[in-house]
Amino acid sequence: MPDKDKEQEKEMQDQENNQNQDQNQDQNQDQGQSKNQNEYLVQGGDADAKENKNFNKIASIGFFGGIFWSTVLLVLSYFDFTQIGPNFVLERIKLGKWANGYIENLISIVGIGIISIIIAFVFYFIGRKFNGVLPGIFFGVLLWVIVFIVLGKLAFDLKAIKNYSSDTTVTTICLFILYGTFIAYSVSFAFQEQKAYLRGYSK
Repeated sequence: MPDKDKEQEKEMQDQENNQNQDQNQDQNQDQGQSKNQNEYLVQGGDADAKENKNFNKIASIGFFGGIFWSTVLLVLSYFDFTQIGPNFVLERIKLGKWANGYIENLISIVGIGIISIIIAFVFYFIGRKFNGVLPGIFFGVLLWVIVFIVLGKLAFDLKAIKNYSSDTTVTTICLFILYGTFIAYSVSFAFQEQKAYLRGYSK
């Protein structure tokens, strides 16, 4: 009888030990799954935040590029390198006498900055994977053709390009090439930076 009692006690202890081990394994698995889910959520949140930050960066690139290069255009027109200033974007809009002179130029520069945000996103969606200077040069020339030949008279009330001086033609083409290169190179760099960041999370 004592031997049977000992065997029963031993079996009960073994069962309790097995149950404790199973409970510990279940707890470890739950903790591991929770940790993996938390890591996934954190990584996903960081990736989303990085993407939003990247879009803000694209908008900043476009706005700064428009402000800077339209200011350069204003300076060039002031020194008669070109017959066209930044206020060409307001030719179809009647602002009144209050917007003459510096105010008109300021509104034009800010307007070009806002339009440039759209242009930066257009390049982001169609050409962000291209690297180097050449894509920017082609992009700038394409923008010049659209502004001065395709939409010149319709959107901005510009004269035919042949009616402007050769200095105006050369200056505006060079300026648009510089602008296109700035936008394309900056946007491509921002995209490559985001791509490297996301690749680091995927490892």
